[in-house]
Amino acid sequence: MKHSVFWKIIIGLTIVLTLAEAGLLIFLYQYTYDHTIKDSTEDIKFAASSSALALETYDPDDLNDFIGSEDYLNDVCSGLGITYLYVLKPDLETRDELYLARGWGGNASEEYINHRYSGYLAKGKLRDEQIRVMNGEECVVIHEKNEYDDTLICYTPVKKHWSKKKQTTVNEIKSMVCAEISIKSVLANFNQKYLRLAAMVVAATVVILLLTGIILYFRVSKPLKRISGRMKGFISRKGTNFEKLPVKGKDEIAQMSDSFNTMAEDIERFISDLSELNKQKAELNIAQNIQRGLLEKQDYKNGDVTIKASMMAAKSVGGDLYDYLLLDNGNIFVTIADVSGKGVTGALFMARAITLLHQYAKLGYSPAKILYEYNNILAARNSNFMFITTFAAIYNPNTKALTYANAGHNVPYVISDKPEMLNKDTDTAAGVFDDVTYSEYEIKLKDGDVLFLYTDGVTEAQNKDGGFFGEESLEKILLENKNAGAQALVNAVNDGIKAFANGAEQTDDITMLALQINKNNAVRLHLEAKPENLEKINQLISELNVDEETRFNLNIIAEEVFVNICSYSYPGSTGNADFILNAEADKIEMTFEDNGIPFDQSENVIEIKNYDIDNAVGGLGRFITFSMADDYSYERVNDKNVLKIIKNIKPTTKKRRAENEH
Repeated sequence: MKHSVFWKIIIGLTIVLTLAEAGLLIFLYQYTYDHTIKDSTEDIKFAASSSALALETYDPDDLNDFIGSEDYLNDVCSGLGITYLYVLKPDLETRDELYLARGWGGNASEEYINHRYSGYLAKGKLRDEQIRVMNGEECVVIHEKNEYDDTLICYTPVKKHWSKKKQTTVNEIKSMVCAEISIKSVLANFNQKYLRLAAMVVAATVVILLLTGIILYFRVSKPLKRISGRMKGFISRKGTNFEKLPVKGKDEIAQMSDSFNTMAEDIERFISDLSELNKQKAELNIAQNIQRGLLEKQDYKNGDVTIKASMMAAKSVGGDLYDYLLLDNGNIFVTIADVSGKGVTGALFMARAITLLHQYAKLGYSPAKILYEYNNILAARNSNFMFITTFAAIYNPNTKALTYANAGHNVPYVISDKPEMLNKDTDTAAGVFDDVTYSEYEIKLKDGDVLFLYTDGVTEAQNKDGGFFGEESLEKILLENKNAGAQALVNAVNDGIKAFANGAEQTDDITMLALQINKNNAVRLHLEAKPENLEKINQLISELNVDEETRFNLNIIAEEVFVNICSYSYPGSTGNADFILNAEADKIEMTFEDNGIPFDQSENVIEIKNYDIDNAVGGLGRFITFSMADDYSYERVNDKNVLKIIKNIKPTTKKRRAENEH
């Protein structure tokens, strides 16, 4: 029920109508109340003015003359629903009121009636509003709440009267008529009217809701249920022998039914026409996902290098590969290769090749030995006589030396002041002959240099006229972007190829990898993970040109982190750890790397309020360490724990350093 569109609409409509009804009832309440007060005010005005006209034949100076008028006043009260109606003779000097006559209705207070008898003198009770009436104002209405009742009062002057003494009518105001109506009777009348209106509104809302529900059920919910049922049946029967929905009318439900019938017919036709080619496409998609999963991510950066890679396969799956790996000794392995075959066959050969390259690099082999072992394995089982050109290199961040070997692959470029090719002598492609010896070369790189690796899909990219992109166009882009960095360089080459191809179909895989040597002042220590080697780290920190407090904090942090690596990263054995110290103008960055078990020292650091100092629960060292740090991060990269800690240099420290330099 809770998932039914019908009930969702009904519940939503009920909420909307309820809110609308509440707003309408509030409006009606105020509207009805205002009109009830207005009607009651008009009643007392009419009662007062008509009585004032009738009382012009009485003499206000003769109290006995008014005794006969009380029957008339009672009749007016009964006829118009007036609570009190009385005649006053005011004294403007003393502000006294003399009651000449009074009448009352059914809601009158007994105490009030007895208090206002004919001849009663109310001393000092004359109001300012009554004085205004005596001075000629036509009518004044006020609201009064006293100890007897809560009423609306209308004061109206008797503008002329009969004078027995003069035996004539005198145009002089000597008395006034006061008509009162009890607020209780007004509210009773109001409540009666409002309840009647409210009942009508509620009834109308219920009727609207019921009618809407009936219309929705028969015109929307029931047809939708029928469509849903047919769809479920269609799915359960896998789209065969479905029963068409009836199409009645031209509304949205009819259009939906017609669309379903058309869709079902198309799916049946598609299923019946499904061929082996469709199955192969599905299998190729799976192979493509597997191949992408074998490649490293396209962006990588640490304190030493920045790597940007790119691969665009000509088919669903390709035969190109790239790989990079941060080795245990801190060196960086990079490779790029191109399989002679394409499609699924090439992808399978590529998957085997990348696994072997990765394995031999992790074993610590040199580039020439990696290619030698890798070639022998591929050549031993290569019934399809495929081959793979491969370039493999290892970069040492400490010496900045690049050692490389080339098995028949396109010669990479080193981009410094200008792009220059590495040694152009290449050896035999892998996978053809076993026991091939590969030559190994070495070149020194400097900060900012970029090693650019690529496959022949780059230079052999074609346009619609059959022309090739070529080495000249590639070198021009590399020269124009020599200072752009690895990522911008790869993007520029890709953009250049796309502009050259101008929409021509890609015929070969296009793969690139750029290794940029980062510019930094980092110093790396490769240490055995033993506590006694902490002294070497402390010595390096002592050479920093910082204040004593910062140096002390750095030593505390380094000691805690390094000792934890020694104690926990290699349970039951020993291993190595790298300490990289990078001093910048405003901060000191310390990086700890080890290839032990996954161990995040920054995880679950205790809060000081939870530390049990009496029972020595533990964790205080890590709390102090990461409290001293201004920033820190941990990641697991290439089976290594990499913990980076940053300590900002205080402005006073920077000033002191500047003074020392002078």
